Amino acid sequence: MKRKLLISLLALLVSTTMLAEERNKIVTIAVTDFTCPEPENKASVSSVLGVLLEAAVGQVTVDKSKYVNDVRAKVISGISKSHRLMALDGPFKPQEVKDDGSTLYADGTVTNISVTKSERVENDKDKKVTKLVYKAQISVTVRLKDAATDAVANSTTFNVSDYDCSWVETSEGAIVNALSTLGAKVRDYYSRLFPLSASIIEGASEKKEKQKEVYIDLGSQFPIYKGLHLQVYTVKTIAGKVARKSIGKLKIEEVMGDDISLCKVQKGGAEIKAALDAGDTIEVVTAE
Repeated sequence: MKRKLLISLLALLVSTTMLAEERNKIVTIAVTDFTCPEPENKASVSSVLGVLLEAAVGQVTVDKSKYVNDVRAKVISGISKSHRLMALDGPFKPQEVKDDGSTLYADGTVTNISVTKSERVENDKDKKVTKLVYKAQISVTVRLKDAATDAVANSTTFNVSDYDCSWVETSEGAIVNALSTLGAKVRDYYSRLFPLSASIIEGASEKKEKQKEVYIDLGSQFPIYKGLHLQVYTVKTIAGKVARKSIGKLKIEEVMGDDISLCKVQKGGAEIKAALDAGDTIEVVTAE
């Protein structure tokens, strides 16, 4: 009897582990070529040499081709920092391609890299001084395709606008700022597109009919960290269709092992406790 019980428990543990690995399957993206459309007009001597022309306040002429590799590098960095993606710098080898959707390749088109120059008046002791300041804008479309079938899995355009960056004192510095912002936008977008999922495995602390802390089955085997926010849903099947209802939010307080973390309930303590008490199916999904 004890032996049968032990075998059943081991089978349950293995199946639970396999389910967790399947739902949070790591997807590898091979980043290939990024291109920059040729300008309609012939390039000037300055743009051919990669010079930033700064004749007047307004738009600064930028040789976009000079920065295409920098844009590509930030896309690779952003993908690598997202929750479930791993980036390769270059194409797959034939033997690396899988037919289960876990191998994608990415290419991109840089449609805009530009710099705006403006004047800012500052106080310098007893007099006002006018300084030139700069912001950069970047637009790049990234396409994800299944490496086994070439089917398009996703296509999105990332835009870094004036609103995303601060004014700086050089045009090169403005581009560096915009590239950094681009990397963060790529990371956040793909973290939402490929979220990590978890289950609440046990309630921790509660107070006045509200859940204050819970344990989830997500840990250090994935790139999670203290302070990561998660959304909580109840899941029901209605007429063969899956229905999710948002009931709260969590924040990871401590990563306690490969597959366990302690979370603080930030919103929906009463709803989460009621769902736990009722034995509802609860899904936890990374929110950033």
